[in-house]
Amino acid sequence: MIRYPSVISLPNLQLYFNHDNIRKEYLLIAGGRPPAVSWLQTAAINRAVYCIDHGADACRAAGLVPSVFIGDCDSISADTRKWIRTLDVEINQFPVEKDKTDTQLALARFNDGNKDEFIILTGGFGGRFDHLFSLLYSFAGTKLQGCIADDCECMFFLHDTDTVELELQTAPKSISLLPFSPQCTGVCLDGVHWPLHDAILSQNNPYAVSNRLESSDNRITLQNETGILGVYLCWQTPKA
Repeated sequence: MIRYPSVISLPNLQLYFNHDNIRKEYLLIAGGRPPAVSWLQTAAINRAVYCIDHGADACRAAGLVPSVFIGDCDSISADTRKWIRTLDVEINQFPVEKDKTDTQLALARFNDGNKDEFIILTGGFGGRFDHLFSLLYSFAGTKLQGCIADDCECMFFLHDTDTVELELQTAPKSISLLPFSPQCTGVCLDGVHWPLHDAILSQNNPYAVSNRLESSDNRITLQNETGILGVYLCWQTPKA
């Protein structure tokens, strides 16, 4: 088995990337469906924690103290707003009426050409579809290394010549590949029921969905030659 230079550990999987070593990892907690408290506490270990508006409520519930708060304060609870102001926290408050979402403003703090950074955004799933759509395309459209994840779901992106190996703690219910550019070429996928070799995936025909793990060691390898490829894992159907 090849060991790649960059290793990202999440509570339910490990990601091995082929790009340069990652020196700094960030956990951004947004205001969508909150992850399980135990998942969030584990994901926060040895990572800088940022909370985005209502995400501060999940942060407080898990007993985590963020280093940065970002948002317009239109959804955070009054008690959590008071709690934030008692902490030694960098506060970046924006007007409610603005062009970018709070999450887009949070992502803009990071250098999308710096592969030394890895962004784990949680609290991104659930809630309104338009917010999720905006988040997915905003994340995919940058060159940020990162993922959107919680205890139920995970989405990360491969750009052009990225290669990744996944080590799964438990088998997901489904594994799907979603093109975020008009085409993704040279897609190879192994360790699943329906492997791919040098496949072309088109945005207007996203057929590579609902695959399943089929390797004895719970590992999947995936590579992409051109395009922006979203890799989606689902462990359990989230409650409405």
